[in-house]
Amino acid sequence: MTRLLLTSLLLLALSAATPIRSVAGVHPQTAGDPLPYDLGDGPSSITIADLNRDDRPELVVTNRHTNTVSVLLNNRNGSFALKSRYATGLAPSAVVTADFNKDGKPDVVVANSGSDTVSIFLGNGDGTLTRTKDYQTGAVPCAVVVADLNRDKRPDLVAVNRYGNSVSVLLGKADGTFYAKTDYTTCSLPYSVVLDDVNRDGKQDLLVTSCFDHIVSMLSGTGDGAFRPNVRYARAKRSFGVVLSDLDGDDRPGLVELHRYGYLISIQLVREDGSPRVRREYLAGKGPRCVLAADFNADGIADLAVANAGHNPGESGSVFIFLGKGNGAFEASTSYVTGSASHSLALGDLNGDGKIDMAVLNSSYDFGGSVSVLFGNGDGTFGGRVDYLTGGYLIWISFGEDTNGAAERGVVWAEKPPEK
Repeated sequence: MTRLLLTSLLLLALSAATPIRSVAGVHPQTAGDPLPYDLGDGPSSITIADLNRDDRPELVVTNRHTNTVSVLLNNRNGSFALKSRYATGLAPSAVVTADFNKDGKPDVVVANSGSDTVSIFLGNGDGTLTRTKDYQTGAVPCAVVVADLNRDKRPDLVAVNRYGNSVSVLLGKADGTFYAKTDYTTCSLPYSVVLDDVNRDGKQDLLVTSCFDHIVSMLSGTGDGAFRPNVRYARAKRSFGVVLSDLDGDDRPGLVELHRYGYLISIQLVREDGSPRVRREYLAGKGPRCVLAADFNADGIADLAVANAGHNPGESGSVFIFLGKGNGAFEASTSYVTGSASHSLALGDLNGDGKIDMAVLNSSYDFGGSVSVLFGNGDGTFGGRVDYLTGGYLIWISFGEDTNGAAERGVVWAEKPPEK
């Protein structure tokens, strides 16, 4: 198992970003040396939430190797300071926020891929959290989403279980607690899930991607928090990616596929039954890992941001921005250099100027990880970048087989197994 060297230093003064020469059409934002934080080892996911209710969102980062989640407090000028760090379950892999106990304060849920649980943290309204309880999921939860599945105005949870070939549904009680999970079988090796009323019956359905079966499967909701058996919704080759909604204004979900070991993203517009209608491909960076949709240029049309990890040690990651045309097509991309092995994105107005900014989580292929913050200009471009050092290494959990063909737990490799 690859180990990381975590450098713990005092916060340095925030320095302005200095642009440097553009190479091969890429805008290499730079902030010089990253600003060090003792966040934790192995940053794995990131989200944005206003935890202290000052209209300036904080950064929330999970740290896989130290089994923690860190909160970076927004200084109200786009810079951040480490607020606190909390113990999670084993190998936290995903984090999202919502108000689980209906007290008007954002709460946090963390999916723990090493202990098959989700950890619930209730927000205190001042940027601090209180861990309350862990709930069991299926094997190796790798993603989690929040939605009201049974229409009782209480947030519920859906965890994607990578090696359980399932999703776990935990219905909320509106007091910050949840009922025990109900598992539903999905396609093999599910990677991500989104919710949408796909069949237009007024009930939330689950769309689950699989990079093994090359399909997107659908579990149709019954409206009471339960789901019918999964069926094939659409073909999505190399669907290491995410399902996004309404890329062309027809109120139907569009599919965005990330070709993880290539340089492409595929946009697929589908009919209500999932049959293909339009398919387009666009050149992205090396090793795309994450894609999010937002309106970066305020024209009312969905745009895309794609984080690319690169393929080799020492190689910079990048973010590619694709501006939507409103018909499912996109303008040629604009690219920005980030830290090494960029693999997770979060979007929000970090400096209070009314424009969407990006926080990019980078886990280096060697030592050190960082969060790159890129500030939006409101026209689809991004200005100065500031990096915050975390210490970390992007890992992928690989389950080998024993002599009986049974899956073995807990074998951790990088993209390339480290030399002994």
